[in-house]
This record gives sequence, C-alpha cells and structure tokens, in this order.
Amino acid sequence: MAKRKLFKNIANGILGSFVSRNNDVNGYWGIGKLYSLMINKNKYEVEIDLIKQTISPNKNEFNSMIQYFSNKLSSQMLQKNLKKSFLKEAKIILIGYPNNKTLSLGRTVPNKIKCSITIVDDLEKQYNLEKDIRCRKHNPKLEIKRG
Repeated sequence: MAKRKLFKNIANGILGSFVSRNNDVNGYWGIGKLYSLMINKNKYEVEIDLIKQTISPNKNEFNSMIQYFSNKLSSQMLQKNLKKSFLKEAKIILIGYPNNKTLSLGRTVPNKIKCSITIVDDLEKQYNLEKDIRCRKHNPKLEIKRG
C-alpha cells in the first residue's frame, strides 16, 4: 500500500525542477518570465494549479510549462503507486519582492521570489516546501535563448 507521505518527496522534486534553470518558457528561464508577468500585471503573486492546469493571473504563454509540471506530478504519483484519488490539491505559489537587493547580488539580480509548493491529500494533510530565488525581469536583449 502506497504511503501518502511520499507526496513530500514529490513536492521536493517538482519545486527543485521548477526553480531550476532548465525550467524554460519559449527558451527563456521560467522564473524570469514569471517575474515579468508579475511586473506587467502589477500583481506580485502568481498561483499555478497543477490539477486544473491554470495560472492566475492568466497568460497563455505559460500553458506548456504548467502542463509539463502537471504531467510530472502525475508520473511521479504513478511511479510511487499513489492513487489519483489521494490527491486533493497541488499548487505552486510565487510571491515577488521587487528591489529586495543584497549587497553581493543587488545589481545583477535585484529581486527575490518566494516559490512554494503545497500538496494536499485526501486526508487533508498538507505537504509544503518553499525556496527563495533571486531573479530579474526577463530581457531578451540580455539573455541567451535556449536552443
């Protein structure tokens, strides 16, 4: 019988992959693109629902990224023999802190984003993890597009 506590491992893997440089949106770092979304919408909180495959505030540019992480969640559950019925909620929340400079990184990456993931099982147990990431607004003139 699968143990629901494995959701903690799944959450760790998804969050680690989400904040990595390999998470790209149209060839650019996903976190930088999400920070640009925050600035453009003047809303410094983004919520990604991995079950419903939605993002708020909405922008279709992120659909493939959301689908990728939703599929990653499903495949990890399958790999660990966790039933779909065990999963009630799975969300990634990003909160931006503009101009939250540190002395060593202030000019190159002046902004902080708190990235957290929450998975809730059918027994209402929550599995939460968070990581702080430094970033700057997406700028294609300063960035190299991934192949």
